Amino acid sequence: MTGRPDRAAPSLGSSATDLAQALFDQSPFSSVLYDASGRVIALNAAFTELWGARLEDVPPDYTVLADPQLEKQGIIPAIRRAFAGEAVNTPPVRYAMSEAAATGKGRTVWTEAHFHPIRDADGRVTHVVLTHIDITARMTAELALRDAVDAERAAREVAERTVGRLAALQRGTGELSGALTPADVAEVIIRAALPSLGATRFALAILDTGRNALEIVGAAGYSPALLERYRLIPIETEFPLCDAVRDGAPIFLSSAAARAERYPQLADLRGENGSGSMAALPLRGNGGIIGALGFNWSEDRAVFSLEDIAFLDVLAQQCGQALERARLYEEERRARAEAEAANRAKGDFLAAMSHELRTPLNGIGGYVDLLDMGLRGPINEAQRADLDRIRRNQQHLLLLIEDVLSFARVEAGHLEVEDGPVAVDETLRSLDSMILPQVALKRVRFRYEPCDPALRARGDRDRVVQIGANLLTNAIKATPAGGNILLSATADDEHVRIRVVDTGVGIPADKLDAIFSPFTQLGRSLNNPRAGAGLGLSISRGLASAMGGSLTVESTEGRGSTFTLTLRRDR
Repeated sequence: MTGRPDRAAPSLGSSATDLAQALFDQSPFSSVLYDASGRVIALNAAFTELWGARLEDVPPDYTVLADPQLEKQGIIPAIRRAFAGEAVNTPPVRYAMSEAAATGKGRTVWTEAHFHPIRDADGRVTHVVLTHIDITARMTAELALRDAVDAERAAREVAERTVGRLAALQRGTGELSGALTPADVAEVIIRAALPSLGATRFALAILDTGRNALEIVGAAGYSPALLERYRLIPIETEFPLCDAVRDGAPIFLSSAAARAERYPQLADLRGENGSGSMAALPLRGNGGIIGALGFNWSEDRAVFSLEDIAFLDVLAQQCGQALERARLYEEERRARAEAEAANRAKGDFLAAMSHELRTPLNGIGGYVDLLDMGLRGPINEAQRADLDRIRRNQQHLLLLIEDVLSFARVEAGHLEVEDGPVAVDETLRSLDSMILPQVALKRVRFRYEPCDPALRARGDRDRVVQIGANLLTNAIKATPAGGNILLSATADDEHVRIRVVDTGVGIPADKLDAIFSPFTQLGRSLNNPRAGAGLGLSISRGLASAMGGSLTVESTEGRGSTFTLTLRRDR
């Protein structure tokens, strides 16, 4: 056998020794012969080819029973059993061995090792043969396959996590669209996003109106005492949320050590914030940065993956948009409340003033009647004519005041109307007597086109009369002498339409909506004053709406107008 002269070969008999020598030397498998103490006695050419080492390269004091590499592989117990004679017919031991120990090349060789004890005549183990089968190619393929399987599993986990996060984002987006306050936005994030991120703590902060501080408006995982302490944070504070807002860039710290290094002054918060990673992201609205999101994890993360960063970035965008919608909603709600308060104040003022004015006017009317009856002494014809003028002006003022009161009730939503059947033909016929004096004075032609006496509309008869009288009065004012005014009614299965058509001056197209605004009178000027307060059409439209109907107009300037009161048909 190949070996040093001072290392005695085992006594096997000459023919047996020659045969063993030949088998040992010519074996295609790497083979080593150890004595009973584990020292190398011989090794074959296949060993040298596999490991790049010869027998003279083995240190004289080397023993396989104390090989550090084999100790690290955990196979020394198996070797000891072989030297004790227990390893006969046992399965091979698979392990990886670095070539560096012998040659310094650093190549790793995978082998399956077989330990074969050799006994003397008394059955004692005198030598052990170790054979190696090189399975590096097979192991490389197995490891590559294992890596591929692990990579596939990791990719599948990432995909599943991504799908879960996308689903959470989709749910969150739908819920965020309905969030009306910053607190609502925080609740959606806690419910929809926090579980997907695996974060244990979360905070949502927004800039105050002066942009001088961040206010925490929603949080999870923190004690009430800590939230109260950091409820309002001056923007210049060295704090993750403040830094994200000031710099306009996200902050990702993957470990407690990284947090301690960047924010040593916040060491007392580690117990509350958790001892792991953290992230802080700025939130943007239409006017720039409006706040920040903060997340804390209970453990360190080796790194924030691109998937993590992308998810957090999209979440911050959605959150910023939701906060902007909540801000606009709050501004609109506040503006609406202020407008409603101002409108109520205006209505209250108009009602109070109208009441105060009507009282003395009623007194004037009473005293005119007393004088007219001669209770204060006889009056002549000239004085009676003056009293008639006073009475007409007093009644005109009362009508104006009644319009103002009606307008105030409409604006305040306090207008009460009945909802009953209205006989359309009988109601429209009653308008003749109310407008005939004005028709005669203006010298216009008025015609009522009768409808089916059985036709009924749903509404308040007195209010229908009030609207009809107002529309006819306006038509008379707008129609020059010799012009025509038509009052008619038609119906379908659902509605009754009452129309007032005139051949007057018409209304400019850009004024068709304005005429229904309060205190609006087209053509009024210092040289062309018109009676009334300009409230009739506004009140009439309000009355129509209160009855569940509508009041509309069609007009061509210079050719006349058509006003249509639409009411529900009564069955």
